[in-house]
Amino acid sequence: MKITDYARQSKLPLKTLCWMVKEKFINDPLDEFDLLSLELLEKVWLKWDFLRPQLLKFSRKDRQALIETTDLKTRWERYAFSRYRNLAAEEKITMKQLIFEIEMNFNFLLNKWQKKRLYQIRQKVYNLRRNEKRL
Repeated sequence: MKITDYARQSKLPLKTLCWMVKEKFINDPLDEFDLLSLELLEKVWLKWDFLRPQLLKFSRKDRQALIETTDLKTRWERYAFSRYRNLAAEEKITMKQLIFEIEMNFNFLLNKWQKKRLYQIRQKVYNLRRNEKRL
């Protein structure tokens, strides 16, 4: 069975399955052993008793960073987030400059929806900074 077919009927996302193939945890197409392994993984997927000990290995700062970036699905979104997040208070970066950096680093042109997403990411960073100042 191909991983794309398996992902349609599984709790596991296709992106995760592709990562597992790339890291050689499973094969594509899936063999019998891979199917058994994935069946076990599905049983523990998103279970608190399984996640909690894993998250405890991270520092509080790393857990917070993970929470802040969970809705950023692509590498360029995470790049934009960290680029804004790591700016010092006196530093500035224009949206034009950031768009240029992303297009050069990731080798594609942003469409209007992706540019709109950049504005959302910038606003998210501003909101996080404002909330940190309140605390």
